[in-house]
Amino acid sequence: MNRSVKAKALSGASLIAALLSGAAFAEEAAKPEYTLPADLSPVREWKNGVPPEKAQEYRQGYRSKDFLINGDRGNYAFLNLPEFYTTATVYRGAGQVAMLEKEVDASLLDTMTDTVVGKMPLGDLLKNELARILGLLVIHKGKIVLEEYPGMRELDKHCWFSVSKQLLGLTVHILEEEGLIDLEKSVTDYIPEYNSEDWKKVKVKDLLHHNAGMDYVETNANFMNPEHPLAVLTAYSLASRFEESKKSAFDILKDVKSYIEPGVKYDYASPNTQILGFIVERVTGKKLEDVVAARIWTRAGFESDGHYVLSAQGEPLSGGAFTSRLRDLGRFATLFTPSWNKVADEQIVSDSYWEKVYDKTYADALKRGVETDKSKYFKDGQSSHATYQWDLVFNDGDMFKAGRYGQGIYVSPETDTVVVWFSSVYMNEVYVPGFARDIVKQVYRDK
Repeated sequence: MNRSVKAKALSGASLIAALLSGAAFAEEAAKPEYTLPADLSPVREWKNGVPPEKAQEYRQGYRSKDFLINGDRGNYAFLNLPEFYTTATVYRGAGQVAMLEKEVDASLLDTMTDTVVGKMPLGDLLKNELARILGLLVIHKGKIVLEEYPGMRELDKHCWFSVSKQLLGLTVHILEEEGLIDLEKSVTDYIPEYNSEDWKKVKVKDLLHHNAGMDYVETNANFMNPEHPLAVLTAYSLASRFEESKKSAFDILKDVKSYIEPGVKYDYASPNTQILGFIVERVTGKKLEDVVAARIWTRAGFESDGHYVLSAQGEPLSGGAFTSRLRDLGRFATLFTPSWNKVADEQIVSDSYWEKVYDKTYADALKRGVETDKSKYFKDGQSSHATYQWDLVFNDGDMFKAGRYGQGIYVSPETDTVVVWFSSVYMNEVYVPGFARDIVKQVYRDK
């Protein structure tokens, strides 16, 4: 399949939804045909950087809508977020870089995977224009066994999008162990300004597990309604430094109402993570970026600083706007494996974390969350539940977190394997995370 294949045209309504919603492509992703705009550059052209005249064009023309469409301007922005947004630095500190040993296994490229763009070896998937994978890293037993950059330079930083929710999930757990956060307390206990009867019912654990029941769920209908809190939040939060934004995420979310009782249904929503970020700042009295640095980023051998995008009101966008190099995403993922000591001198992911992550209390809630359940991306039917900001926890103990436009982190503690990747799929139409589970299953679990 190539770019010449004709796709079914999006209707006007679905196009509006497509511009706004990362979840809006569940149905589109099931279609057998896709299209890419004629003026969309193949990802391989980004491998050697961008000429100065093109960079100037992207810089001058970028607006927040490009964040939601992901054409060439969007792709450039995701590789260069500080050029378009004020950012807050998550410092790596002065410690030594954890230099991961390389033991490349080229046979991994032969791993067969059945994706929405067809059944093919991983090597062909990396070349597929529709998959638009920018970078892929596989780490097994603390060693890099595959590292490919089809559409970026290895030192480039790229936006994690919602994969960054795992930074918050782990940070909240650490603060929980420190006694600073009680998951059973309500949001109002930590943020008194959120004093409505609806917010009083929502506990911190409901935010953490995406079971809050508040009316900001990432559905097509909510994104398409310009007056809905989710659409308003998206518009104001993603305003670039070239655009005016007078409303804060904090104030917009304060007035949200509930639509279902908390704890009943899994309803994936970035505002849950945004509010968790507010709570982290309240209980520590420190900026979010400094908390994440102190608890995670300075405690392992990351090779570069990370960066949170700030809203126009100075709020770290904790739900999906963090950027780093691919290897540092791989190091972060390795913290969740038995080889954590290859990247850190002390254990950051505690033993108690696993008891909580593998707790299946919320399995039924995930089954009720059909519209936002990520199980559809995997064909083996082995997903169990979603918890601690993981999109899926599988019955075999593996874990997965997706990010908009095809970012991903897949961790298999049992096989001591992580797969992480950056992508630039157009408007989320093509999404192929199943290959990560195929690698683990075929190469490291079944043998």
